[in-house]
Parts: sequence; C-alpha cells; structure tokens
Amino acid sequence: MTLVRRDILDRIIPWLDEPQIIFIKGARRSGKTTLLQLIRKELEKKGKRVAYLAVDQLLREPFWQTSRIFEAYLKSEFDFSEDAILYLMLDEVQYLPDSGLFLKTAYDRLVGRLKLVVTSSSALELSKTREFLPGRKVEFVLERFSFLEFCRTKFSPKGKLVRQPVSNWTGLSDFNQIYQNRLQEAFLEYLTWGGYPEVVLQELSEKKAVILRNILNTYLEKDVAGFLRLVNISGFNNLVRILASQVGQLANKKEISSTLGVHFQTLTNYMDMLAGTFIFDFVRPFFRNVRKEMTKMPKVYARDLGIVQYVLTRRSREYEVVDGHLVENFVYRHLLEDNVSDDIHFYRTRGGGEVDFVVGKGGMQLIEVKFRKGVNKIPRAMRNFVENYGSQVEQQIIITQDILARNGDVFFVPAPLFPFVDFWK
Repeated sequence: MTLVRRDILDRIIPWLDEPQIIFIKGARRSGKTTLLQLIRKELEKKGKRVAYLAVDQLLREPFWQTSRIFEAYLKSEFDFSEDAILYLMLDEVQYLPDSGLFLKTAYDRLVGRLKLVVTSSSALELSKTREFLPGRKVEFVLERFSFLEFCRTKFSPKGKLVRQPVSNWTGLSDFNQIYQNRLQEAFLEYLTWGGYPEVVLQELSEKKAVILRNILNTYLEKDVAGFLRLVNISGFNNLVRILASQVGQLANKKEISSTLGVHFQTLTNYMDMLAGTFIFDFVRPFFRNVRKEMTKMPKVYARDLGIVQYVLTRRSREYEVVDGHLVENFVYRHLLEDNVSDDIHFYRTRGGGEVDFVVGKGGMQLIEVKFRKGVNKIPRAMRNFVENYGSQVEQQIIITQDILARNGDVFFVPAPLFPFVDFWK
C-alpha cells in the first residue's frame, strides 16, 4: 500500500520527544493506522524502539487488566527496560473497556520509559478519558485527505504543491494560471469522491463506489451497531440521508424529528453520534451571547464530501454548475485544517442576511461563498458584520468561480485555489 505523507505529521513530530500521550482521533478509515506507520518510520530513522498493538484485535488478552501485568507483557515481548524509551502505538484504543483509567495508570507508572501514541475513531469515547488525563495528553484530529493532499496524489507526486503565503500575491496569481484547469478537474473529483485515502488512491470510479459503500457499511456495523450499540439502524440511515441533502443549510431538529418519526431527544443523540464519529458537524451561529448561540439552529456540514455524494447518488461533472452548498462544505472542510470546529461559526441577521463563516475568536476571518462568474463586490451581510464588529475583523474572503483579486484585507479567491492560500503569512 502507498504511504502518502500526511501534513499533520509535521505537527505531531515535535511532540514525540515530550512525555505526554499523543492522541490521534479521526474517522474510521481516515488513515490513522497508516499515519502510525509514518510516525514509526520517523522514529526508527532516529534509532528509537517502536512497538505496535491493534487494540481491537487483542481485547481478549489478559495484559490489559492492570498496568503491572501490562508492564510485564512489554518486558516479555518487546525487550522493555529502563535503558531506552519504548514508543508504543495503541491503535483504536476506544475498544478498551476503561481506556481512560488504563492509560492514566500506564502513564503514571511508566512515564519516562514508555511513550504512548494512541488512536481513536470515537470522540464520544475519547471524551470519557479526559477526566483521567489532564496534563497527560496532547490531541490531534486526522481528517481524510485535504484537497492539497488529494492534489499531490493526482499531479504532484513529489509533494511540490504547498500553501502559498497571501503576501506573495503575484506568486499566487501565477500559480492559479499555471494550475487552474487541473485544479478545477481535481476539485470536481474531490467533490464527488471526497478524501478517504483508499478512495483517492483508487483510479477506477466503479471501485471507488464499492470502497465508499464498504466504508459506510463498516461504520454502521462496527461503530454504530457494534461499538455505540444503536438498535434503530434504519432511522439512523434515514437521518444520514436527510443531513447529506442539507449540507450548508440549517438543521431544523423539530422538523427532522417529525420527518423521521423519532423522539426529539433520540434525534439529538443520533446527531451527537454523527458528530462524535466525525461524519457530520453542526456549526453554531455567531453571537456574543453564548446562550443565544446554543439555542439557535445550527448548520450541517459533512466531514467528507464523498459520503454526501454517495448517499445522494450524484456526481459533480461541470465546474460552472456545481451546487453552491457543496462548495460551502468544501470550504468548511478546508477550515478544519487550521481551526477547531468550535471556532467556526456562521452569521445570520433577522432579515435573513448571512455570512457563511465567521472564523476565530480574536482576529476574525469572514468567508462568504459566491460561486458564480464575475463576482467582484462585498456582500451586504459582510458589510453589516464589519459595521458591527469591524475592530475584530482582520480579513474578508469571498469564494468565487473565477475571480482572483485583492483590495486591502478583502480577497476574492476561486474555490479550488482557496486551500492553497495561507492568509496569515
């Protein structure tokens, strides 16, 4: 299998020499096991001792019972001693019955001799470990392939495609002219198939569809029915279809509850499961009053566009007629590369005016998707936001089909180019 270097690796490597547990969370089949292999290669190049355990395949083993027995197992199997640190990778740690307590006791007993790098497919289960691990861990989220990583697999295998600083506007303009056609083609493919590594690395569309179906079925069988023990799989499936058809739009929970014929609290639990297993996110509106933010309807976005297109059995074939909501979801997916989901909001006025994304807490970015030709004006809702919160707004970004232009801190950027721009440099 091809090992594609992931951008997140550069953020993880500096923590390998620190004592904290490295937590890597992300959706099933997003590439966590492959990422562990990449980390292992980095460590072995430096002469470090590394061991790997697939937790879900070893649950019946007795060494999970106590940290003392676990230490004895490590000494027996991996020449574990006090002479050198052992880097131990635990894949899919959420399957341990008391993963938080186990990791805490292992850390406290073996810190300085054992460096733990663990993965989890469930943020729901990971949240249970937080009470045990304050100050003992550092967390990373591995998304499916970003659009940059996707493009590198398509027409830049040597990894020359990198983000360009916004200060180098001439270079960005040249880059856009050189790669515009290929970026648009890649954009259409990415909207259709998404970023699951197995799907991206498969060339045939028929096989891509089979892989996506397999990923979804495995998710439903292992994560939903198995790990989360959900009984009403049919209702859950129908919710996935409804949300896939509403990406970039408000999620009216009362309306969805009525449509599905499920209790409101049950629906809330289902949506929490989808967010906790990295399938959908529910973005809250921007308010200075937190209570208002929590009570208003969120907007729904998929963590991977391949799921949306597969569920809806549609394919984006022409660049000029791509659904604007899909482009909005594409932008959201890219924002996750630099921001936690809690720092991404949308702004909506009583009159219905809207700014698609308000990003950050201090110096804020405003981002609006206007995916049509010839867009060169700042939307009214953006102007209204700046009037109200101008001192906190550092950048305004309008996502277009074809216009690349700059006026001070206002940027017009074609959608396929957006992930390649580093707006803070």
